[in-house]
Amino acid sequence: MKTIQRYWRIIFPIFFVILIWHFSAMNGENSNNQSLNFANSFGLTNAAARKLAHFVLFGALGYSITSFVKGLHSATFPNFTLILYPIVLCIAYGAIDEVHQLTIIGRNATIGDVFIDSLAGIMGTLVYVAIFCFWRRWRIYRQTKRYNKIPQQQ
Repeated sequence: MKTIQRYWRIIFPIFFVILIWHFSAMNGENSNNQSLNFANSFGLTNAAARKLAHFVLFGALGYSITSFVKGLHSATFPNFTLILYPIVLCIAYGAIDEVHQLTIIGRNATIGDVFIDSLAGIMGTLVYVAIFCFWRRWRIYRQTKRYNKIPQQQ
């Protein structure tokens, strides 16, 4: 069962890396048309739709990488180094993504996008840690509540 969970944990980061790479590989005109369609359907500006896409995709990447890193290590989680790895990976991939966009016709790279990608990766990591800590405390609470009940003698 642990092996299956480990495979699932690697599939999602790979999926988001490929998805981000796919969106970055679109030429400027196709990318602009796609973001305009998204922006018009949700009542956003084109710039807001693009920044939201960066934030959502890199937040999901940060969340999935944190899940993968947690599954690899038997160390107590959350641990500073186990949280640092996903953040560094998201920042590095955000920079790589922007450099990749420089090679695509009609696209440009901005340091602001790297900043948004980094912030989203950090938020995704922190959301995973918060959910994990809440779930762990909930399980401990349920177990202690169940085992602290002493049957009454009559």
